[in-house]
Amino acid sequence: MPRIVYLMVIIPASLLVCMCGGPRLGFYTIRLYDAVTIPPAETRDMMFSTSEQPDGTTLYIYEDSSVRFTWKLTDTRFGFILENLTADTLFVHWEEAAYINQNGDTLRTIHDGIDFFQKDSLQKTTVIEPLGSLDDFLLPAQNIHYDPDNFTLWRINYLFYDRKGNIGQRVAVELPMDINRRSCRYRFNFMIDDWKDITL
Repeated sequence: MPRIVYLMVIIPASLLVCMCGGPRLGFYTIRLYDAVTIPPAETRDMMFSTSEQPDGTTLYIYEDSSVRFTWKLTDTRFGFILENLTADTLFVHWEEAAYINQNGDTLRTIHDGIDFFQKDSLQKTTVIEPLGSLDDFLLPAQNIHYDPDNFTLWRINYLFYDRKGNIGQRVAVELPMDINRRSCRYRFNFMIDDWKDITL
């Protein structure tokens, strides 16, 4: 079994607004409790570490012999830096990526650079050169809504909005890739541990 170190992330939810409610101030505490590859990675020497940032969030750093993921969550998306640690080209298959929400629904995602007007269109594979890196994010496509009253023309729903009602719920991100001439799927599993209200 891979070595697991439990990590925490605090997501500020300042002026957190859902479609059916008003402003909500507070912080979610999210725990990365597992990460797996399908098929299993060639090496089981996986590493998790954490580094607190000035804004209060926490970076998740996952590494095996082929890749290094540095995750940083926001209210609406899963941001990450993906580093190719090999001498081979890495291919990221966005069209097969997925977000599994707290209800167990598998949702289509888009990544950085996709025009929101084209959010339902086929996404091209990204190529990462040997020892190269990619700064990107995954965002559930169904959370993006056209809103002509918004100055950006778009409204993006928050991943979580029930405050303490979300505690104990689990979500996951899956990202399929080809690396070292083999296909694999990385799955990162997260749990919502707590919500703390901000006292104004």
